[in-house]
Amino acid sequence: MCRFFFIVVCFIFFRLDAQHNSGPYTDSKLIRLQTFSPNIHHTLESFDVTFMSCRHHAHSSSPELIVNDEVLQWLDEQYLDYTILESNVKDRIDREQEQIRSKRSYRSGLAWYESYRSYDEVQDKLNDIAAANSIASLINLGSSYENRSIWGLKLSTGNEEKPTVFFNACQHAREWITVMASMYLADHLVQNYQTDHFIQNLLNHVNVFVVPIVNPDGYVYTHTTDRYWRKNRQLNSSSSCVGTDLNRNWDADWNGGESTSTNACSDVYVGAAPFSAIESEVLKAFMDSIPLLKAHVDIHSYAGLVLDPWGYSNEPTPDHDDVVELGEAMRDAFQYTHDYPYTFGTGDADGSIYLASGTMPDWSYDSLGAMGFTYELRPQTWEEGGFDLPTSKILDACEENYQAALQMMLWVAGDAQGCTDSSALNFDETATLDDGSCAYPLAQHTQRLNFPQGWSIFSTYIQPQMNDLDLLLAPISEKVIIAKNGVGDAYLPQYQYNGIGVLVDGEAYQLKLTASDTLTMLGARIHPESFDLILNEGWNMMAYLKENPADADGVLQAIKSDIYIVKSSEGSVYYPDVDYNGIGDLEPGKGYQIKLKRPVTFRYNSD
Repeated sequence: MCRFFFIVVCFIFFRLDAQHNSGPYTDSKLIRLQTFSPNIHHTLESFDVTFMSCRHHAHSSSPELIVNDEVLQWLDEQYLDYTILESNVKDRIDREQEQIRSKRSYRSGLAWYESYRSYDEVQDKLNDIAAANSIASLINLGSSYENRSIWGLKLSTGNEEKPTVFFNACQHAREWITVMASMYLADHLVQNYQTDHFIQNLLNHVNVFVVPIVNPDGYVYTHTTDRYWRKNRQLNSSSSCVGTDLNRNWDADWNGGESTSTNACSDVYVGAAPFSAIESEVLKAFMDSIPLLKAHVDIHSYAGLVLDPWGYSNEPTPDHDDVVELGEAMRDAFQYTHDYPYTFGTGDADGSIYLASGTMPDWSYDSLGAMGFTYELRPQTWEEGGFDLPTSKILDACEENYQAALQMMLWVAGDAQGCTDSSALNFDETATLDDGSCAYPLAQHTQRLNFPQGWSIFSTYIQPQMNDLDLLLAPISEKVIIAKNGVGDAYLPQYQYNGIGVLVDGEAYQLKLTASDTLTMLGARIHPESFDLILNEGWNMMAYLKENPADADGVLQAIKSDIYIVKSSEGSVYYPDVDYNGIGDLEPGKGYQIKLKRPVTFRYNSD
């Protein structure tokens, strides 16, 4: 009985602890005003109101804000129309916390990006990335107002004279998806550098800095106390209200009047002076020290926008044509990744967003000469999640941000892309950055497949000259009873029936013979490090594409957390969850049944 009571008390305490960042929003609603003006805005700031949206609606200012009953009464008295989008904001935050908690234990590989992560979890992940990869080094830019370290990663192959790109996120504490997207960017640049020829060439031309949490105090506060807190946590000598909007504290049209306030209680408080916020001063000093800083991206949410300089004016910059060309390329990269719409523009982006004074990208553009951009990640609307983008959409947003960031890096590299290998069929003598497109005459390789009597599973690392299964298995057709692919299609030579059609590169097949035999495959060699195996959730037939045997645990390490079981045709099994490897080495010529917890795209390492 005592033990049961202890468990119940712990459970109640855990739930309270997990949900206390919803406390400020008890009895609060989220609304969208249908009409708005500076006078209305000034009055609302005197109430307990939290402004939410960045995107303007239909080219007019129709803000989304969290209000209590007192504000609703005032709006009704003024005959101001509004739409209630969320009738219980506290419940919404609590549901998000429940969702996060249910996935927090997922830590391996892509699973880390299935839940929002705390400040400590992000720091642990940064340490892991730096410790495991030679091109990544951990950097401490300085300390926040509450003495938390502002950590980041430097990705460099060693040449300090290369042009540099600086990515940062989470100036605004409540924008959690920006932390995940910037972490994914650093993590996947480093991972892909190991196997991807294009990323290797790109990072050989460009140095990259990634700082995922510029505002650590505010970020921690959103996890512990107030989910929608925006500013830092610095005390203000002129007011009892806490915090400065970091993205209004930069010396680029500082306090210029565009979406700013000198009221310390406002979410867009500009601070006592440019760089009066500790965190903006730390970032300024660090960015000032970077040689050859050519571009800077400040990652925000939510709106689905790519914004170019200037943010405080609709006047075109001197290099407007270059700005537009790069901005449109990044916008397209966002959109084409998952077919999610993004808007591109300068200034107020034709009414899609408000003008803003004192922003970080305008400072990096005006003061450092770097191409300064803002990303406003998905979603576009509160109805799609707002600052609480569903955890199921985290990876989509991360992948979109990654593809757009590659476009920025390519622009900074400033080299013509193409095949730089003079021995290739498509050698481009004008190219200085190899894009991995080189094509070569097909070399002939052979692989001898040994089939036992009865059932087996086979695969090949050869792209055969003849891939029709009738022709491919003709030398042993008299002994073939049946062949089957992973979806159950069959090849029955005695009935002259070929339901499989052709052998597909990277797939494995079951085969049943009346007696043992051998078959020689002739064709081009599949390079395992550049061949994507697309594996579905549940059961798959997986080809082994390496020329040499290798330990199953080591070969499948990248997707180990996603695997339920792997089986050989002999009945041996690999159970990664219990660290059991009864298969031992995966062997060339064999195929394997694999059951997955989720869909994955997998590449073998090179031999």
